[in-house]
Amino acid sequence: MFKGEKNKPNNDSPERLNRLVSGTELEGDLKTQSNLRVDGRILGNTQCNGKFVLGEKGIVNGDLNATTAELEGTVDGDIAVEDLLILRKTAIIKGGVTTGRLIIEDGAQIGGSIQTGDIPVKNLQGNPKKDKNIKSEKSNKQMESDAGVVY
Repeated sequence: MFKGEKNKPNNDSPERLNRLVSGTELEGDLKTQSNLRVDGRILGNTQCNGKFVLGEKGIVNGDLNATTAELEGTVDGDIAVEDLLILRKTAIIKGGVTTGRLIIEDGAQIGGSIQTGDIPVKNLQGNPKKDKNIKSEKSNKQMESDAGVVY
């Protein structure tokens, strides 16, 4: 063991796991500094500064923010994951997703936008006027070249 690691918290430790079991419903916002597994239902926003795991029957009605996340259940809200988001085949997402890295299994459903990596949102939208001009220039050139073509 290296010097200084004695006092460092281990978020992967079983003692630092929070669990909301099936049949449990929480109304209100939830914040935790350690890992969280949800097999019940959360009616509110969730902030997890560790790994967030949503079981197959788990439901989150609100926004989800986590360091890493593995989802099998349903999230009805926006998701922001700092590092890795894994969507298992039974996952249903009804909102936007922003994450550093993303793994999606065949069968997972997403009903919103997805942004991955370090690309700022404004760079993804582009300049609509410029894009429109480029498109119209291409259309004009295409029309000119097609003028003599008989189909």
